[in-house]
Amino acid sequence: MANRTITLLLVLLTLTLSSFSAERGAAPEGDSSTTQVTLTQLDAQDLYYIHGVFLSDSAPEEVWRVLSDYEGLKGILSGMQSSRVLERSGDKALVEQVMVGQFLFFHKTLRLRLNIKEQAPWRIDFSSADASPFRHYEGSWEIDRTPTGCRVDYTLDVSRGDIAPQVLERQLFEQNSLALMRELRQDVQRRAGVPVVLGKVTPADGAGLP
Repeated sequence: MANRTITLLLVLLTLTLSSFSAERGAAPEGDSSTTQVTLTQLDAQDLYYIHGVFLSDSAPEEVWRVLSDYEGLKGILSGMQSSRVLERSGDKALVEQVMVGQFLFFHKTLRLRLNIKEQAPWRIDFSSADASPFRHYEGSWEIDRTPTGCRVDYTLDVSRGDIAPQVLERQLFEQNSLALMRELRQDVQRRAGVPVVLGKVTPADGAGLP
């Protein structure tokens, strides 16, 4: 009986989380700007593969200025408690970030030390400098010029980190990635002097991007 009760509670939490994520991702009607995130779970390796995309009217240089301002991320990302450059040598850097994630009754502080490799002004590769809190954490940001501005691609390969019950963890990763893309796009627009309009945020099957 106890096991059935726990299972029911987890199912209800999953449904609540899905509904809440959809509401947070909603965009004003008629907004043609689109942000998308797809998340694939690779069961064999216990990994998640996340791919996010957003389009911007800003020049690639404006996007680069935001993405490479590692210490400025604290003021951009709602879950970022601190972001510090510990070392820098040419196009390489060591960055320490402390993030606080909270949803319903889950509250988790994550501390990451990232090795950064820059290819200005088009690409940033990053990977975890230690094994905590994820066994594997590696990704990139890539900027491509378009006729109307630029396209920004975000990828992340991350192992399960036991940051929440497994039944909820996938949705937590997806929700955080959606928020990351939207908040970064807003700051790019703000710095470039472009009127900030919330981009339409959609999950994997959303339309609007090629």
